[in-house]
Amino acid sequence: MANFKEVVIIGDGFAAAVMAVHLLRSGAAPSSIVVIGPGELGKGNAYTCISPFFRLNVREDLPIIFSEDPLHFARWAKKNIHDPQAKTEAGEFYRRQDFGRYVSGLIWSEVGGSSLEQIKARVIGLSGSDHDWRLELDNHNVINAKRVIIATGNPPPTWPCAVMNSQLVQSPLRLIENPWTGHALEEIQSEEKIILIGGGLTALDAISALEHRNHRGRIYIVAPRAIFPPAQAKWERQKQPDWPQKMSPASLTRFMRNYLPLATTASTEWQSAWEELRPNLNAIWQQFSTPQKRSLFKRLGWLWNLYRFRASPQTISAYEQLKQKNQIEFVLGRAKEIECSATTLRVLLRGGEALEADRVINCTGVASDLLLNSLVQNQLAIPDPLGNAIAVDEAFRVLQASCKPFNSLWMIGPATMGSLGDVIAASAIAKQAEQLASQIPK
Repeated sequence: MANFKEVVIIGDGFAAAVMAVHLLRSGAAPSSIVVIGPGELGKGNAYTCISPFFRLNVREDLPIIFSEDPLHFARWAKKNIHDPQAKTEAGEFYRRQDFGRYVSGLIWSEVGGSSLEQIKARVIGLSGSDHDWRLELDNHNVINAKRVIIATGNPPPTWPCAVMNSQLVQSPLRLIENPWTGHALEEIQSEEKIILIGGGLTALDAISALEHRNHRGRIYIVAPRAIFPPAQAKWERQKQPDWPQKMSPASLTRFMRNYLPLATTASTEWQSAWEELRPNLNAIWQQFSTPQKRSLFKRLGWLWNLYRFRASPQTISAYEQLKQKNQIEFVLGRAKEIECSATTLRVLLRGGEALEADRVINCTGVASDLLLNSLVQNQLAIPDPLGNAIAVDEAFRVLQASCKPFNSLWMIGPATMGSLGDVIAASAIAKQAEQLASQIPK
């Protein structure tokens, strides 16, 4: 017989943890909440890392979990973290593993002497209707729930191309599909030739780890553009933009271009102006039609991601160190195939070029969410405007095939970006959790 639960949170990372925290703070009993996810609650894919060189890409005052106490993490970090390397001119950029420790601790400080039930499994199927949900788990169990909150966060990277003859590779760690934990990077020998597929923050994390381990081998970065996100500056919001009343994608682009100064993107002046624009962008995004959103993101999505995902100064410094040694270079293109032999890995690019290395690291970032894909395939939900996740309304309610929202199925976290806009930072996700917790009957 299936178990029946009052509120089920799907996920084990940051989004799931802050959702549980805000439900508890809003008066929900610990016994009414069940979390389903295989890992340690609060760490998930992003913060279950062992590498001391993987750092937050925001300074200490920006991860805001509680709107009424924005410096909660900053105070906790000062008291509980010993990390001299965190300090930069732009602020303190702490290790990701320490932030995961902080988030996990929030749960236990809220439940007190009680316990919060977590089922260590993955949800592979969701079906049913309002207040009568059926969740299929990968351990063959079934859970019934009255209310369900999807908070699965960012799925780990998967290979962006075919991998041929992987069985010939003597050590599976030579093909690193998911570098987020940092485990596989510990096995790399200093003279190895490395290929990084992808040029975003994941690549910078790998570069930082390699540089700090005194890597001496050649490093190739396969990416469509030879550019990394700029390092975070000590920016501050000084004013509010005077937005026009009505905006189209073209007028939004024009307004932002005119608002931003001519200074370099790594400067405090430019980043302060950029951050002044961001608070209003979600409301503007939500006013656009689906074709407008798709068109805007197709033209400018890569640029938007480049500047909102700015890097910690430590990672950019590591890249510059390797660059000065002429040890690292971009190779423009996209990977088409990885060929494996017992001794060598060969990456074929779509343009016909080929690279050989001792190890290949997949740095392409977030993969597709299999659970969300299944909800679309089974016509329980509809795709978001960008086709990357499922659609939700402004109250985080999942939209069903009729475009009407469910009243007991919600989703928060980065997967809501296509529907709601700029929902990436920890603060934005925590704010979603806080708002949703206030809506759910206790």
